[in-house]
Amino acid sequence: MKWKKVKRNIEDLICDKLKDRLSIHLTHYNVNFGEQKRIWVTLDKQEIFNASSAHYVMEHDKLWIEIKRKTDKPFPDCLYECFPEFVGKVDDGEYSTTILEYKGIFNVDLVYDAFIQYPHFSIEKALNSKDNIIQALSLLDKRLGKRKLEAIGSNLIVHPLIRKFYELRCEVEGITPYKSPLDT
Repeated sequence: MKWKKVKRNIEDLICDKLKDRLSIHLTHYNVNFGEQKRIWVTLDKQEIFNASSAHYVMEHDKLWIEIKRKTDKPFPDCLYECFPEFVGKVDDGEYSTTILEYKGIFNVDLVYDAFIQYPHFSIEKALNSKDNIIQALSLLDKRLGKRKLEAIGSNLIVHPLIRKFYELRCEVEGITPYKSPLDT
């Protein structure tokens, strides 16, 4: 799907109070070793989220170097040993992607796929999605009302991007965001 349509589909769903303030961007770079992409979101022309294929690959390599330094166990045991907080919560193949996402480093291709899929989700399905991008976008969606926004605060998965978009939406709606007892 062409970026122009993807962008329009997402931006058409942004709540009225953020519609003129939030923008989604994509660029492609052709470099010696292939095409690199970058997606970013701005609020009042200040970047609040980004995903870059070059940055993702670099951080993925750093993650595996860190793991190799800590253990000599084979995959996936090396991941379980180094990042036990994800054991049983993620499939083996998605383990490193999940670890990087919790560090705020997203695979640009997965972000693009989420942007394509998002407009086809009901607001309920988006809010309950396991995809962090889709769940974060749902918090900025005009289909999400104030009462529902207030009610979901305590049920949010505590992913930093989801938390950031939740707090942004609460701010523009004049709602005090829910603070977890862990946030103190």
